[in-house]
Amino acid sequence: MRRLVPAFAALALPLVLAACGKETAPASDVATVTPSAQHRLTATTVPDLKPVSGQIATRDEVMAVARIGGILTSLDVRAGDPVRAGQRIALISDDRISQASGAASAAVAAAEAEAARATADLARIRELHAAGVYANARLESATAMATEAQARARAARGEAGAAAALSGQGAVLAPAAGRVILADVPQGSPVMPGQLIARLSAGPLLLKLDAPEAVALALKVGDTVELAEPGLSKTGRVDRVWPGAVAGLVRVDVAVDNLPDRLLGRRVSAMVPAGTRKALVAPRSFVRMSHGIAQVSVLQGKSVVDVPVETADTTNPGRVELLTGVAAGDVLVVQAERGR
Repeated sequence: MRRLVPAFAALALPLVLAACGKETAPASDVATVTPSAQHRLTATTVPDLKPVSGQIATRDEVMAVARIGGILTSLDVRAGDPVRAGQRIALISDDRISQASGAASAAVAAAEAEAARATADLARIRELHAAGVYANARLESATAMATEAQARARAARGEAGAAAALSGQGAVLAPAAGRVILADVPQGSPVMPGQLIARLSAGPLLLKLDAPEAVALALKVGDTVELAEPGLSKTGRVDRVWPGAVAGLVRVDVAVDNLPDRLLGRRVSAMVPAGTRKALVAPRSFVRMSHGIAQVSVLQGKSVVDVPVETADTTNPGRVELLTGVAAGDVLVVQAERGR
């Protein structure tokens, strides 16, 4: 029995070695593909868009200032309140003006009483003059005194009117209809003539952009501006390019439809045209994502090569710009699977 075991092992060993020497073909996992659409890349002229920053504002801003000095006795508005033109937004009082107005009123009463007395004297002297009691000189003197008294009464009334007008200047009125942007002077504070009480928006809403000088030089009225802010219109139109620059930035007014006025000063990003440039643009359907990397299929002879690319959006949602990985003249293909 022990002699049969080595013999059996000797017979089985060649069979095992032969089996090990055979190569097993792995199952194929490569898809057979064929192009179903082609696109040849050519250099296309596109707008050269530059990113800029701006904010929602009104065309103008007006200042409500104190016309007299005194104490701010009331502030009737807060930031964000809508106001109409001529509406009182604050009241300033000054005791000296009130006292001057009272004194002017008293002076008017005294001057009018004196004028009334002089007028009555003149009427009596005229009657006596007609009767031959008084000479012409007395009549002329009475006439002059009555004229002088009436002039003093008119002067007193003018001074009283000026005092009343000065007292009325304590009311701070809204110069135009709009919305209060700033009103932070505490009630009861002393104020000086010309001091800012409130800052108001005025005019239509627009987007104020701060564009670099080089970009602003290429802008003109009517150019389209692309917006990428949720809740706002997608585009706007350049309404005005201001002629001056501050710290290398130029103000550009952009008209945008349906701008919300509930958040004046909101920062907004925009893309403005700064001339044109050459770019490689392809339909978005030719670009696919693989593990977070954009790829295109390039036809090279009879084979297709997958090339990673860097892309950028264009003004056309259905097309994309290819920044790297390909060149003009390359043929992009869309591959359709046939099987495995």
